[in-house]
Amino acid sequence: MNQATAFMTRLKRSAISLSGLLLMLSCSLSGQDIFDGPHSREFARYLMYNHQFRMAADEWERVLFLNPQDTQARLSQIKSYRLSQNPAEGWKKLILWYPTGPLPQTFASEAMQLALMQNDFPSFRSVLARSPGLPAYEKSNFELGAWLLEGSWIKSPRQRQNSPIIVTATDTRLLQLFDKSMIIRRKSPALAVALSSVVPGLGKIYSHDWKDGLLSLLFVATNAWQSYRGFSKNGTGSVTGWVFGTLAFGFYSADLFGSWKSADLYNSKQVDLIRHETEAVIYTH
Repeated sequence: MNQATAFMTRLKRSAISLSGLLLMLSCSLSGQDIFDGPHSREFARYLMYNHQFRMAADEWERVLFLNPQDTQARLSQIKSYRLSQNPAEGWKKLILWYPTGPLPQTFASEAMQLALMQNDFPSFRSVLARSPGLPAYEKSNFELGAWLLEGSWIKSPRQRQNSPIIVTATDTRLLQLFDKSMIIRRKSPALAVALSSVVPGLGKIYSHDWKDGLLSLLFVATNAWQSYRGFSKNGTGSVTGWVFGTLAFGFYSADLFGSWKSADLYNSKQVDLIRHETEAVIYTH
């Protein structure tokens, strides 16, 4: 199935490249300069229309070489980099063109998406501060999206209280994710370890890892019981007692460490679930 998909993708790219070549050949035969500004712009738009965003970014570079102050070409190139999953290059261009001062509204929207794609939240907040013309609803969407993506909301109740301002027109999908994040309860790794120190496996069960928790309880309890039987029967010189006692201690120690990791993993999974759903909203604006 994957091979068939890859083949179809290559076939589509080949067809698009062939169509582009035929377009340029047609212009060449008609005596037109296929490398001038208008034709380069037309070809760049053609590539974007066909989702060849990486090639489109290179073609917009040609347009900007011919006319460095072309604002629309700048915006299209940044968008091409973003859509080709290359936010770092788009960000470099943006900072080169607008190193300081207020950002035009269209560039501000692209800039915030580029920053969020790189998980660069300080740069996101910097861009937000440089975007005074952004409508209140769009500002709310980006602020709430960034808050959800950053994942700090799961660390403490204080972080939840510092949630962004929500306005009437805030995207309902983001509001639903916000409500979902409010319901999620963080699991304390320290508490998980404390629970497992009392009853082996209980810390993992507390972190919703029932299978590993029950297995840990079974392994520790079984080996501890065998060790107890060995010492009860043969005293402190019991080889069986020491062997099973060592195994019981090893499983117990591993369970304490595993309980910490289990709670930490639970928290990470909750953040990742919210993050993936948030990305689907933010990057389709």
